[in-house]
Amino acid sequence: MALPIGGATSLWIGWRYLARRGRAFVSLITWISVLGLALGVAVLVVVISVMNGFDAELHRRILSTVPHLVVVPPADAPVDALKARTFMEPGTGDAFPFFEAQAMVTRSGAVEAVVVYGLDAAGLSAMDVLSSNITAGSLDDFGSASGGLAMGAPLARHLGFRVGDAVTLVLSTPTRDSIVPRLERFTLRATFEIGAELDYALVLIAFDEVQQRNLAATGRLGVRIKLAAPLDVASARASLERRLPAQWEISDWRSDYGELFRAVRLEKGMMFVLLALIVAIAAFNIVSAQTMLVNEKRSDIAILRTMGAAEGLILRVVLVQGILVAVAGIGVGLALGLFLAYHVTETVELLEFLVGARLLDGTYFTEVPSVVQRGDIAIIAGVSLAFCVISALHPARRAAALNPAEALHEP
Repeated sequence: MALPIGGATSLWIGWRYLARRGRAFVSLITWISVLGLALGVAVLVVVISVMNGFDAELHRRILSTVPHLVVVPPADAPVDALKARTFMEPGTGDAFPFFEAQAMVTRSGAVEAVVVYGLDAAGLSAMDVLSSNITAGSLDDFGSASGGLAMGAPLARHLGFRVGDAVTLVLSTPTRDSIVPRLERFTLRATFEIGAELDYALVLIAFDEVQQRNLAATGRLGVRIKLAAPLDVASARASLERRLPAQWEISDWRSDYGELFRAVRLEKGMMFVLLALIVAIAAFNIVSAQTMLVNEKRSDIAILRTMGAAEGLILRVVLVQGILVAVAGIGVGLALGLFLAYHVTETVELLEFLVGARLLDGTYFTEVPSVVQRGDIAIIAGVSLAFCVISALHPARRAAALNPAEALHEP
């Protein structure tokens, strides 16, 4: 009478063979396989989550400060934010008048190149990341033409400025065949620190100052658009290009920061591939563990074959054993990785205490960010399980091809 060959039979026999005590060395190799796979999966989860966190922090700090879209009308057209709003789809964002210019800040012979933004009160209030990261002074009366200026705290420290000091901006006005420098004096009213490169290169002035001092010729006037979803800038720009007159110039944040974010995504992809190789190496340990298990159970496999078990049943039994080992290792690794990813700050603090050094010194970050994405976890689990299944196929095929007569006559 042949044995049933259903999936439940394969699972039951595979589990019984795996759960029974065998040789100590085979059990040790199996546990090493589980441990290695768990550590590989845990490291992959933690590293990918931390890279997601850094990517999200860069997006938050930079995209909450720079314009998502800038619309520049023709030279003879007035800057009208309300008109730009009429061309935007409802709910996609808001528009504000905007001035941008390249300039230099001077102080006792020191010169630093900066980007000058001119914003009105509404545009400044839309940059909530600034108001929540003011380190000195205030932006309360910044929207009026009061001669006020705000800059990054690191830039102010580098040049020796304090709130209340006079600041000289050197702008340039193009002429027919040359550039004429123009000096404008402001008073430092506030400093901010958002934890990004803009802390060293961004200077804010009131939009009314641009009009009162006639600074339009030193830069460009336009409409700054803040999108509700900055990452959907491509569709928003396409919509504006369809709606706005052809003479209006449109640019977006990708021209300045697109390469940075693409580099971060590329780095994340490369790290995933490199760490996935570690998981693959751990998964291939299943080959040795399952091969030794098959050698140990040769007589049992031969008895099953003589009782009528088909090759497919034997293959599934051994494959089930490998998959059970894989599921155990992947499950433990995911649990450990998620725990560390959700407590990465405490983990880093413990490492800093053990090594006696600050791991984030010299960076813009005071703590390690971490963002766990379900899609990444599913990919990690799927890729790891695929490696394990591939690794378990070889010993399963060897077991299925075993000759029962030879196995039963072995000493």
